[in-house]
Amino acid sequence: MEAQPVGPMPAPVTELRWGLPDVLIAWIAGFVCALLAIIPIAIMAASRAHVPDSGIPKDLEVSALILALVAQNLGIIGTLALIARRKGRGSLRADFGLAVRARDLAWIAAGLGLSLVAGWMLLPITELADLNGSSQEVVRQFENANGIEVPLFALGVVLLAPLAEELLFRGALLRALLRRTTPERAVFGSALVFALVHVLGDPETYYYVPAFLLLGLVSGWRATKTGNLSQSIMLHVGFNLLASILIVA
Repeated sequence: MEAQPVGPMPAPVTELRWGLPDVLIAWIAGFVCALLAIIPIAIMAASRAHVPDSGIPKDLEVSALILALVAQNLGIIGTLALIARRKGRGSLRADFGLAVRARDLAWIAAGLGLSLVAGWMLLPITELADLNGSSQEVVRQFENANGIEVPLFALGVVLLAPLAEELLFRGALLRALLRRTTPERAVFGSALVFALVHVLGDPETYYYVPAFLLLGLVSGWRATKTGNLSQSIMLHVGFNLLASILIVA
């Protein structure tokens, strides 16, 4: 009897050991990175003789926010990459579905439309509560940006933030929940956490919860249907893009 040729052995299936605690760790890591990023600016502010307190002066607030925004999102991405290597399959794509595909660019337009729908939803709330003059802290600082700060701020809000937040909420959190409950509950749970975390960072924007929840639900639905984050990222980019255009215009 002839010996049968031996083909390549199938790659071993790696047991996923990351879960909900790791999502929390990644979020905390981003928060810590943001705080560390603004330490040099805080030291610079404290060293100014004409500044009576240790707060960040107005002329440095935008720079501080840009640094914090970049550091926070890179901290989240880096932490998730480390978690994937140590507890998962070894990459952001394999573990959390990171993908950016040219054929999904049309979903940016869908995100723009979703932002318009969210604004229409919030209109009765802002009118009844007389909130027309209020907005997110990020938006208020974006309005004060000048020169090179404008494109840097726009890149952070329109590209980096959607990438990091989709990885965290629709990649790590949603997939962790999908291992524990039904797709419907997982999508709603991840969307609710996404909305509440945004408001936690800026409590004055509590009335934005329906808008954030809407984005989270649609993004989570697409991530669940496609198995990756490409359409979710494009949706988020479009959602943030409209606000950036309105501020700059």
